[in-house]
Amino acid sequence: MKRIKNILYMKKTLNNDMKVSISESPEEIFGIMRKSSAIRKDFPESELPWPFTQEMLTLLRTANPLPQKYYFLECGEKYAFFTMYLNRMDLFTFGKAKFFMNIQTIAFPCSLSTGGYITNDIIMMLEYIKTIRGCKLVLNIPEQVKVRGMANGETLPSCVLTIPENIKSTDDYLASMRSAYRRRINLALKRCSDITVKLIHDGSTDVHPLYLQTFERSDYKLECLEKAFFDRVQGDRILFLRNGEPTGFVLLKRNGCELVFMLCGMDYRYETADLYFLMLFKIVEYAIQNGCRTVDFGQTSETTKLRFGALLNRRYFCAHHTNIFLNLFAMAGKRILEYRYSFPDHKVFSK
Repeated sequence: MKRIKNILYMKKTLNNDMKVSISESPEEIFGIMRKSSAIRKDFPESELPWPFTQEMLTLLRTANPLPQKYYFLECGEKYAFFTMYLNRMDLFTFGKAKFFMNIQTIAFPCSLSTGGYITNDIIMMLEYIKTIRGCKLVLNIPEQVKVRGMANGETLPSCVLTIPENIKSTDDYLASMRSAYRRRINLALKRCSDITVKLIHDGSTDVHPLYLQTFERSDYKLECLEKAFFDRVQGDRILFLRNGEPTGFVLLKRNGCELVFMLCGMDYRYETADLYFLMLFKIVEYAIQNGCRTVDFGQTSETTKLRFGALLNRRYFCAHHTNIFLNLFAMAGKRILEYRYSFPDHKVFSK
């Protein structure tokens, strides 16, 4: 796709002039945002919080092979920044039907549970997204938003563990659990006694083949990251070694007092259920040791993550197509677009 030069134009909306900047270059779009008086009120240093950093998006520009664009909207005091990537995907990912089409997805382009946008007026942003030609899917909205002419519903929830201040070690963590949950974790630790755990801070070990194995087994494929991402991304990696060879890994990012579980991978030639319990336990251990009180376990594998004391944070989507018939179909059939779930109420902790 030819490089799209930065486009600036004025659009009359809500009795104000909206300035829209579109670019395929993170450096270019960030240069525009740094001059914005609207966004500087919320971010005085003109630097957006992780993961919306120029460094991260520049990396994903090369390590995610899907075409990406960056939008910045400014309308008086209102602003919105969002990432959009084009992917051919199953519109009915969470249903039994199959319908593949080109979808412009507004999401962070490495499968994080955060939304792919920052805004102080989500309605303004969604109304603008409606004007973009084709099919658009806005993922991981933290609250349900209804905009006329857009289908909306629930998508995959995020699993978030809050670690009480009185828990200072993994012994405290296990002791606070009800016996059944503690027993299952201890069983996994025993069964994985032949696995060596190693913490590294760079891409010196190639974990991409393990990531690809997990990606290929995923029920909900959005994008497949290339090796360059794992080689260069800022974050810690916990490696799980069997006979000196990597059999699993987790990629973690500390974001203040929050620990984000970004990605993982496993060698499926071996039994993986106990290994996955070990991996989640080591994430909790890492969080406690590094003073993180919240662990964002991300999406999918909810049943296992809930057994570690995580709670579900609902996430929502909005979808729109400029073809009126396809849009009416999406709105009428939103139930088959939704991710429907029902998990038991796990009472993990004894208090």
